[in-house]
Amino acid sequence: MNFVNKIIALSFLILISKYSLAQSRIQELSATQYKQSVIVNFIITAGNACSGYKIEHSIDSLNFELLYDFSGICGELTKPQSISYSHETPLKNKRNYYRVLIPPADYSTISSLVFIDVSEKGYILFNNPINQNLLLLSSYTNSKLKIYNQFGELVREFSPNENGLYNEDITALQSGILYFEIEPKIGKNIFGKFIKL
Repeated sequence: MNFVNKIIALSFLILISKYSLAQSRIQELSATQYKQSVIVNFIITAGNACSGYKIEHSIDSLNFELLYDFSGICGELTKPQSISYSHETPLKNKRNYYRVLIPPADYSTISSLVFIDVSEKGYILFNNPINQNLLLLSSYTNSKLKIYNQFGELVREFSPNENGLYNEDITALQSGILYFEIEPKIGKNIFGKFIKL
């Protein structure tokens, strides 16, 4: 095969791969935390039946492992098919990545989420020490966060968003060790500390 033919063949392969990625039958892939699971939802667009699909999971977005293998008939000729799968063992307090494959090579886009589990300590502090003046802390949805300075004086008070996340600008607070108290509506108060640089 001469050089020109190789270039033409390579260009053809690139066009086919771009076209096949743009024309994936797997649409609207999403991953949503629900209690202690991740619900993976997607749609297989209308068209010829397919012989199964695979749901894959990764912790780095590069190396995927098989999570679920459906080997039956999927897809419908005249209407889209909605599919849901519950991943019962996601990696806690880390980002989880998901994709779907209709064999042999129809891959979905990748969907990801950070699975938050505050059951061990009652909170997750995402950035400690804090060097960009942004406190990211996740706790219970019905709670209140109080921040105290080194002398035990209350310096700030916050309420979380609907998901229990505190995403707060703490530029006005002095640098050093700061203490916090989380007051849930039910249960005991939770205490911790962080460093503001």
